[in-house]
Amino acid sequence: MRLARASLALLLALVTVAAALVAVPPASRAEAAVASDFDPGFIISDEQFFDGLAMGGAQIQSFLDSQVRACERGYTCLKDYSQHTPQMPASLYCSSMPQRTDQSAAAIIYHVARACDISPKVLLVLLQKEQSLVTLTAPSPVRYERATGFACPDTAPCDASFGGFFYQIYYAARQFQRYAEHPTNYQHRAGHVNRVLYNPNADCGSSQVFIRNQATAGLYNYTPYQPNASALRNLYGTGDACSAYGNRNFWRMWTDWFGSPTGVGPLVRVDGTSEHYLIDGSTRFRFTSTALVGEFSRLSSVQAVSRAWLGTTRDGGELSRVLRSSDGRTFFVDESKRFQFSSCAQMEAWGYRCGGPTVSAGILDGLQDGGRLNDLVGWEGAWWQVAGGERREVADTAVLGAMGMSYTNSWMSPGALDHLRIGPPLLAPGWGVRDAGRTQALMGGGNGTIVALDAGQARLSAFAGFAVASEQSLAAGRAEATALPNRIDYGDTAWIVTDRGVLQVSEDQYGGDAFFTDLAYPALRGVPQAGATSARDHFQAEVGSSTAWLITGGKRQPIAVAQVPAQASQRGLSSTIHRGAPGYLSWIPEHSDFAAGSLLRDELSGQLLLTSRSTTIRVDSIASLAQLGLSTEATTVSRSVRNGLPPVGPVLDDPGVTCEGTSALGSGGRLVGFSSASSRDAWRFTYETLPADVCRLLRQSGVQTGPVVTDPAGALWLIEAGVRRPIDTARTADRIAAASGVARASISGTTLYLLPRGPMVTPYWYTGSHVQGHGQAVSYMVDQGRLLTTNSTVMWELGFAHRPTGVPIEAIQVSNRSGSLQSTLISCGGIAYAAVDQRLMRFPWRTALEYGDRFAEVSSTLCGKVPVAGWMSQYIRDTSGQAWLVAGGSRTRVSSVPTGSFAPVVDQTMLSAIPAR
Repeated sequence: MRLARASLALLLALVTVAAALVAVPPASRAEAAVASDFDPGFIISDEQFFDGLAMGGAQIQSFLDSQVRACERGYTCLKDYSQHTPQMPASLYCSSMPQRTDQSAAAIIYHVARACDISPKVLLVLLQKEQSLVTLTAPSPVRYERATGFACPDTAPCDASFGGFFYQIYYAARQFQRYAEHPTNYQHRAGHVNRVLYNPNADCGSSQVFIRNQATAGLYNYTPYQPNASALRNLYGTGDACSAYGNRNFWRMWTDWFGSPTGVGPLVRVDGTSEHYLIDGSTRFRFTSTALVGEFSRLSSVQAVSRAWLGTTRDGGELSRVLRSSDGRTFFVDESKRFQFSSCAQMEAWGYRCGGPTVSAGILDGLQDGGRLNDLVGWEGAWWQVAGGERREVADTAVLGAMGMSYTNSWMSPGALDHLRIGPPLLAPGWGVRDAGRTQALMGGGNGTIVALDAGQARLSAFAGFAVASEQSLAAGRAEATALPNRIDYGDTAWIVTDRGVLQVSEDQYGGDAFFTDLAYPALRGVPQAGATSARDHFQAEVGSSTAWLITGGKRQPIAVAQVPAQASQRGLSSTIHRGAPGYLSWIPEHSDFAAGSLLRDELSGQLLLTSRSTTIRVDSIASLAQLGLSTEATTVSRSVRNGLPPVGPVLDDPGVTCEGTSALGSGGRLVGFSSASSRDAWRFTYETLPADVCRLLRQSGVQTGPVVTDPAGALWLIEAGVRRPIDTARTADRIAAASGVARASISGTTLYLLPRGPMVTPYWYTGSHVQGHGQAVSYMVDQGRLLTTNSTVMWELGFAHRPTGVPIEAIQVSNRSGSLQSTLISCGGIAYAAVDQRLMRFPWRTALEYGDRFAEVSSTLCGKVPVAGWMSQYIRDTSGQAWLVAGGSRTRVSSVPTGSFAPVVDQTMLSAIPAR
């Protein structure tokens, strides 16, 4: 290389002619270079030169591997070279690079290219044109020391501080960025006419070259010679004595390996974005995804272009995997191969509309011909059948033969069918697939049906030959499948799924058709057959279990597997044990021997059941069970045991029962009878008839009850129309006609409080009683069951208790509250009285008229309780002695009472009732 170390920028004219003057033999080429295409002012585009992302590490390694098949013994070729790399700090030209160990040449090229944003292709070509390192099979160590010719001037030895493969790669890449960052510091400049020599020998001459871009200027600053006509005439050989080959070889090698260094496309990326396009002439097609670009990689590497350049092309729309030729043929593209669709129908089956973007023959020819597109697609480890816009996994290719389908296939990449939804696996009748862990399986039936096997069934020997399918395929199949029941009913026949296939059985032997599931016959086509048991008793067992089941009389009975031969011999049965998946006999009635009155709990529903020899009692109220004196400790049983019990009859949801035609009430563990049918009906219980063996377990109390009962605290209650009504006192209870003379049984709180509480029975108080609700201000006088609002003064003047008795507020609320007695003026049976000093004074009828309509009507019973004494006058006195004359409904103050007239002293209630003039 011609450049001295970076500090010698002014000595750039000093060059090494070795690489520039040597005609390097051509490497294996992608396309042959044509000398007439060489432009000394535009050797390579900036977009391709300054593209640090042009190749990935794996791509670089693959490229190196393709150039050398094998090294000569004792040598390390570039494809196998590795070294530790140092840490390099960030600079104006390159980003920082961490220290790394055991880095291959491909990795070094990759990391340096990214750090300095120089295309890996530039570095590969540079290594080849300087030291032929890419293709040499016996490279000497010195070639690695001077890999890119950096800091090796013609006029002096190489600078050892820049020696070594990594430093040569790094500083060469860095130097090109220096050229770009400081263009005026160097001899060859972009955008100007430059004098460029043909040879280090100035006598060989030069020419004026307009250098169009920075990348070309950088190449001339690195190797400052252009090829003369002789070097171009023999593009892959040597010219004359004045020929130089460095930049010719760079252009030719790039063209051989990567295509045109100055042309754009067909694959481009907009600089600074992830947008990728296929360029076909002046038309651009946008890739629908970045991943799709790799499917067209045979056309070219991806070049970075500016947004402005992209704008010079015509928009051809989006590009998927489908291309169309100018003559109407359509193709599917995968891994740079084109597969031709046979028809629009096939395109639709593959999930595409008929047609596609039309591209030139050059684009199509650049793709490898994959032949006709087949609907059977394979890649390593997988086969898929494409149909109806979905792909169906072919887990076992033998199923193709079973279905009479062709084995002809198209070999593609694993991502070729990603656009298609995954459908159920391809299955023929009797053929199946499973997951790797045998936790699920699918089997083909007739008419395209699919049956799904659960984990237990999938492990049965009958299905052991199933192929392994992917989870996505199994999931799609499950969505369309019918579950395979362990017990199958079809018409007049029934089967049970066993380890050897489906066994034909009699439904009656297993408790009837209620324990079998309907399944259409087509779903059974192809399922292995395990024979038949007809209607004979036989043995079943779960796979691996030491407990077998004797199937007899519509139930199953447990028996140890070891005892089966003896039992079979004793009963004259076959000793064959048919085995099925775990739980395959679940819910089949199981024989049990519980004593009458045993409480069981169904393990699935939690339902409580009371046993009897003749029927099963459903228990909906365990509290009622306790009141009847039966055990409340339940034994949990399987659904099979429940199904083996007698049919459910009575439902025990309250403590009312009937035994031998007599109804009774469960209370505190004993039965309480009823004094009458009406007393029984008042509870509104169901009085379910219990079987005799359960009735025998119940204890009688010897007590009967009427409608009035007591609770354990002694409180009285009236049972009426399904509610319990509190009674305030025994006096009130005695007034209830239906309860008169009838025993009042004590009923447990549990039984009593099963009834909702109703309103209190209207209390019975004696006439003349003075009552008041607890906490209330208003008091009442009782008059023949009627409550009259009153006050203490009136009660005193009548001779009754002036202090009211406190009663529950509810007692007031349920009573008849009508009328008011707020003064001592009363009327009994049409006779007017005034209550004065605990006696009644009778009004003459004319005198009563003078008092007006101020007399409260009360019962004769109430008046009969107050003694009558004397006659009332028009003249009255207040407690201060003031005399008043009552006339015309009002009172007038008078100074004295006429001689012969009587003026009783009256209370304030009477005075308040008569307005004063």
